[in-house]
Amino acid sequence: MNLLDVFPEPHLLVNLEARDKTNAIHELIQHLVSSGSVDEDTGKKIEKAVNKREAEGSTGIGKGLAIPHSKECDAVDSVIGVMGRSTDGIEYNSIDGGAVHVLFLVVSPESQADQHLKIMKKIASLHRDEKTIKFFSSTDRLNSVKEIFKEIDDSM
Repeated sequence: MNLLDVFPEPHLLVNLEARDKTNAIHELIQHLVSSGSVDEDTGKKIEKAVNKREAEGSTGIGKGLAIPHSKECDAVDSVIGVMGRSTDGIEYNSIDGGAVHVLFLVVSPESQADQHLKIMKKIASLHRDEKTIKFFSSTDRLNSVKEIFKEIDDSM
């Protein structure tokens, strides 16, 4: 499974308006709903699953990156994701205490846990590359984002 499969262009939101974790997660999921990727009822179930996971501990992993997720969301049939970018930053209770600028929300049904983990590994690899995170946090060029996804997909 590739990042480009999970995060197609309609699932890239480069102007998040939310200023806190709860509203950022809601905004990302509403973007999936408004793009027609999921219906409103599925969106509510996704939000409940992601917030349940978030209650266990913040998915803000530092360096401006957060990966809200759930691999126990049977409201979806396969791994689905949405990427969001905030130029101002979001208060997220990250492990380093810093604001989050790039969020990758990923959900999957329990039956797709292996695929979910593969995508999470690819996203987590970004954490080691501060230059890429800074680029993601500042660009609104979707083609450039997709090119980076392709590079990551090809390297893993």
